[in-house]
Amino acid sequence: MVAITADEISTLTKYVYALCGVALDASKTYLLESRFKPLLSKYGLSSYMELYQKAVADKSGEMEKDIVSAITTNETLFFRDNSPFEVFKHKILPDIIDARSKMYAGRPIPIRIWSAACSTGQEVYSIAIALIETLGRLDRYQISILGTDISDEAIAKASYGKYNKFEIERGLPMNVLHRYFTSTGDGWRIKDEIRAMAVFKKFNLMKPFTGLGRFDVVFCRNVAIYFTPQDKRAVFEKIAGVLEPDGALIIGSTESLSGVTTMFEPRRYMRAVFYQLAGTPRPAAMSTPSALSQPPAFSAPPSPRPVSPPRPSVTGASRPAAAPPRGAPASVGPRPPAQKASPSPPPSPGVTTAMRQPTPPLPREPETVAVSTPAPASVEQEAAARPAPPRRQAPPPPTRRLPPQGPPADKVALKKLLMQKKAAKKAGAA
Repeated sequence: MVAITADEISTLTKYVYALCGVALDASKTYLLESRFKPLLSKYGLSSYMELYQKAVADKSGEMEKDIVSAITTNETLFFRDNSPFEVFKHKILPDIIDARSKMYAGRPIPIRIWSAACSTGQEVYSIAIALIETLGRLDRYQISILGTDISDEAIAKASYGKYNKFEIERGLPMNVLHRYFTSTGDGWRIKDEIRAMAVFKKFNLMKPFTGLGRFDVVFCRNVAIYFTPQDKRAVFEKIAGVLEPDGALIIGSTESLSGVTTMFEPRRYMRAVFYQLAGTPRPAAMSTPSALSQPPAFSAPPSPRPVSPPRPSVTGASRPAAAPPRGAPASVGPRPPAQKASPSPPPSPGVTTAMRQPTPPLPREPETVAVSTPAPASVEQEAAARPAPPRRQAPPPPTRRLPPQGPPADKVALKKLLMQKKAAKKAGAA
C-alpha cells in the first residue's frame, strides 16, 4: 500500500475543500488513503501527489468527479434513523396541510420538499413512500421532491432508482418492498409512479442557493458534520432563506444547531427534534381546557326564602311575630308597636321575680321551605293546591304575663299614701 506523506495530506485536503467544502485534516489520513487508493489503481499512478497533479490538469473534469465521489461518504439507507420520518408524517406534514388548505381552498395543495445531500436516493424515496402512506390519494396535492448531491455518480444512481439486495435490506420492510419496488433479477427498482414524484440534480451546498425555489420541508442530514463552523453556519442560514416561514428543517439525529445559528429554533415532538425559523408561531395545542383556564361559572344570587303567611290561632288570638328562645331573658325597654299586648292588671306588691318570667311559647309545627320552586301566586292558591290537614283541637294558651313597664306617676303617689296610712295604723295599735 502506498503511504501518504504530510505534504500530500496538506495538498489534498486543500484541494478537496475547494471542490466540495469537506474539511479534512491530518487526523483523516486513513480516510484519504482508503478513498484515493482505488483511483491510483484506476489511473495507473504511483503517488497521491501525482493524483492531485493529474486531476488539476484534466480538462474534462472526469478525475475531479471521481475524487468528489470517492471522498463523499454516500452512507445511506432507507428510512435511516426512522424518527425523522415519524415526526415528518405525524407532526410536520399535518401542520403544513392544515395551513395550506386555508390558502388553497378547492385547489390542489402544493407540498415542496428538498433532500439536500441525498446521496444515492434512499432518503428521497423514503420521503415519497412516507407521503403516500400518510396521505393516501395524492390527487388533492401537488407534490414535488428535489434531491441534490455534489456527486455525479450518486445522482445518476438515485435517478435510475435501482438497488441491489444489500441496499434493499437496509431499512426497507418486506411489505413496503413489494408494494413500491419491482424485482429486476439482480436487484429491485423503484416503481415509476414513485420515481415520478422526485427530481434529481447536482448541487454544491457551498454555492449560492439561486434558482432552487422555496420549500415547505428541508432534509439536510449528516452532511454539515464535514463542514467548518463558518461553512456550517453559512449553509444553514442559506437554507433559512429558501424555507417557507412556517416550514420545517430536519437534520441528523446526532446534530444540533445550538451555537451554530440563531435563525432556527428547535421544536420537540415525542422523541424527535426538528427546527423552524426563529419567531415562527407554534400551532395551537389540541387539548381540553383545564378548569383553571375556564371562566368562572356564573352564580346567581340566592333567591329570597318565601315567607309563609301567619297562620291564625285556633282560639282566634294572634300569635306574636317572634317569640324569644327557651330560657332567654325578657327584653328590657319598650316593645315596638307591632308587638303591643292586651293590657293586664299590674302585679301585686308581693309577686316575686320568678312569677313574672314569661311563659315559654308553644312548640311550632315544622314549616316546609321551598328551595327552587317559586311560591304560588297567592295564599288562596297555595291552600287550594295542598290537601287539607285534619283539624285538631289545640289547648288554649295560658295567659301570658308581660313584665311591668313601670306604673304611672300618679299611681306611685297613691301607693306611697296607702303605705303611710298602713304604717300609721300599725303604730296606733301598738
